[in-house]
Amino acid sequence: MTDQVLPIEGQPLTQVQRVVDTFIAPSKTFTDILRSSSWWLPFLLGVVVAYALTLGIGQKVGWSTVVDNEIQANPKLQAQVADASPEIAATIHKRMLYGYEGSFFASPVINILSLLFMAVILWPTINFGFAGKASYGQVFSVLNYAYLPAMIKGLIAVIVLYVGSSAENFTVENMLGTNPGYYIETPGALKTLLTSFDIFTLWTLVLLSMGLAIVARTKRSTGFIVVFGWWLLIVLVKTGVGALQS
Repeated sequence: MTDQVLPIEGQPLTQVQRVVDTFIAPSKTFTDILRSSSWWLPFLLGVVVAYALTLGIGQKVGWSTVVDNEIQANPKLQAQVADASPEIAATIHKRMLYGYEGSFFASPVINILSLLFMAVILWPTINFGFAGKASYGQVFSVLNYAYLPAMIKGLIAVIVLYVGSSAENFTVENMLGTNPGYYIETPGALKTLLTSFDIFTLWTLVLLSMGLAIVARTKRSTGFIVVFGWWLLIVLVKTGVGALQS
């Protein structure tokens, strides 16, 4: 892996070629973003996977069970529900149910807004902090392709749901055992910390680091410093919140 930005040569890639190359030759995809910042296919694939997962959770787990599992995974919330009157406990449960179900059905909009916000953070960081030359649209496009591994994770989660995953242990935050935190039963800072080291998350971070460096025309190491620097900050904040909730 070199620090050189690939020259823009050859024929432009199609959207399908970009998606495929994200997994087998990511530098080609990210270099092609220098030609065009188009990102519609990753978004469309994300919508399909998001609604397949929403349907799978509703059919195989049930939103009421999702809420029960989330309450059990949060000691403070569990105590709050236990201490409340039956009417208040039912209201808390209902609000959480509507919240989780609604957020999954609105997930395409939530996801695109999240990527727009992340681009707002990464774009000035790489440009003004490290003398990059990326446009906002290029950074946003890189984010859409870099998050394709999340689509693979979602597809695996759908398959697992339909082949007989236990609904009793299903949580929205940790659907698959692709991180060490999944195997820790006790909620708290350690579980939150280890959950952050998910295989698909790390895969996404590596792709994002490569893509950001290419569109910003900086050294490859600069992309890794920017992306992993922000990620480590987020992990520390989440771990602190996990400690407070335990």
